Amino acid sequence: MEKDRKLIIAGNWKCNKTVAESLALVADLKRDLGSIKELDVVVCPAFTALDAVSKALSDSVIRLGSQNMGDNGYGAFTGEICAGMLRDLTVRYVILGHSERRQFQQEPDALVARKALAAHNASLLPIVCVGETLAEREAGITHDVVGRQIRGSLAGLTPDQVEATVIAYEPVWAIGTGKTATSAQAQEIHAFIRGVLAQEHGDAVARRVRIQYGGSVKPSNARELMGQPDVDGALVGGASLEAKSFVEIIRNSI
Repeated sequence: MEKDRKLIIAGNWKCNKTVAESLALVADLKRDLGSIKELDVVVCPAFTALDAVSKALSDSVIRLGSQNMGDNGYGAFTGEICAGMLRDLTVRYVILGHSERRQFQQEPDALVARKALAAHNASLLPIVCVGETLAEREAGITHDVVGRQIRGSLAGLTPDQVEATVIAYEPVWAIGTGKTATSAQAQEIHAFIRGVLAQEHGDAVARRVRIQYGGSVKPSNARELMGQPDVDGALVGGASLEAKSFVEIIRNSI
């Protein structure tokens, strides 16, 4: 399927996989995907595996991503990882504002925005996550919630930085639950997000921003989801932990 924006499929491994398990998965992905160029493929291991996976991907078209980073640079920030450290490991993408961090670490939009700016300043590409809970969807405030997150999480970025940012729409009610937004539901919110980007940063920028869908993406629903005009890829959780399912999602998206 042809789109003006190149699709991006990213695997978020979350808090899974030892270093050895991560390397085994990467070896399978390299074997099965070869030199795929039709879309961008990203894997996001745990921090402990980033160095080993970085070395394993040195001869691959698969890009490396981090699941998070701090908003500060080097310094007295115990337990944090800064953008410069990720760049040193040839990390290219970084997931920011994932719903699990918004929920469990209480990360607000303003912090996500500071992280996004720090990422861009270090030549990292942020994948900024937004999405509503089931209660918010049932209350009819999905647009209010997602619009607020988009505006707040990108605050302070230049138009060029916004254009280089990947947005991941992840309805919280569909993450790890087996529930998936219908292709029509996904398209409706993706189009809404693009409209907010146009209001805030202009039509030209909005047309170029890639918007992923994240929420129980599987090989069986990938083709229909990726076929929507404003769906530019997927942020894959559980299905990215096995090479077979992740590769099938990628192949079904082309």
